[in-house]
Amino acid sequence: MSEGTGIQARWCTPSGAAAIAVLELRGAPEAIERALGVPLPEIGAMSLRALPGEDEGLLLRTAHDMLLVTPHGGPRIRQRISESLQADGARFARDGAADWSVCTTDPVMRRVLALLPHAASDDALALLLAQPDRWRRHGPPDPRDAERSARLRRLIHTPTVAIVGVPNAGKSSLINALAGRELAAASPEAGTTRDYVSARVTLAGLTCDLLDAPGLRETADPIERHAIETARRAIAAADLRVALAAPDQTFPDAWPDALCVRTKIDLAPARDALGVSARTGEGMRELAHTIRERLVPLTDLALDRPFDFDGPTGP
Repeated sequence: MSEGTGIQARWCTPSGAAAIAVLELRGAPEAIERALGVPLPEIGAMSLRALPGEDEGLLLRTAHDMLLVTPHGGPRIRQRISESLQADGARFARDGAADWSVCTTDPVMRRVLALLPHAASDDALALLLAQPDRWRRHGPPDPRDAERSARLRRLIHTPTVAIVGVPNAGKSSLINALAGRELAAASPEAGTTRDYVSARVTLAGLTCDLLDAPGLRETADPIERHAIETARRAIAAADLRVALAAPDQTFPDAWPDALCVRTKIDLAPARDALGVSARTGEGMRELAHTIRERLVPLTDLALDRPFDFDGPTGP
């Protein structure tokens, strides 16, 4: 390790996988520039820069000797940045909250900066940072922006996707394939999943909470019946329901707005719905993009209008 540079560093966001993290650096500007390997923006300005650890982030120069850095929030990226700065002599203090009031006098930008560390999906970063300019040009969001705003807030607050269907529809196999790891027991025996399983995954850039519920059926087993009733409530509250059916099954009709997906197409082709095979991977990419488009359409992102980023998610 090199001799101390006089840089004091601390993470202002909790450790853990998140879209954005916030790192506060205090010290001589020359020392911070050498440690980061990039030029600093002017005081009161911000700029996007490459960072140690093969990442990039927004640099916000809040004072002569203070800089806020917003890299991606994954634990491994945080670790690489910390190790790089420590190797250059920076000293890390205990984690704490950032004071966004010193960054800007723009009230919209202050709200944006305070929200950035909580954003679930990477697409939220550019969208949120565009809001101060859009609010200045168009004014605050009006009623025509309400539904679009509710959808775009799913980039900030993780939406829930419930995987539903009768027993043996392939729910557990599908959620394991989407997550890229085994989360739920997959078995040809009906009723293997007796409680719901959830996993946080990223589908076509959108971070979602997947919910694998017990197979919907009538049962005399009180434990399984309780699990099914609990799952029904969670399914009703989900942002999107994906209804599965194997080639020899019918789709559940309890949720007419569900995205219907025919599973096990390695056994028989899908003719009436989007088809996937968790075993071969066929159709999985298309499914991920379809879920993303149902929850946050690309047209919502492309529209040059302000959105209400502080409200509830939905619809």
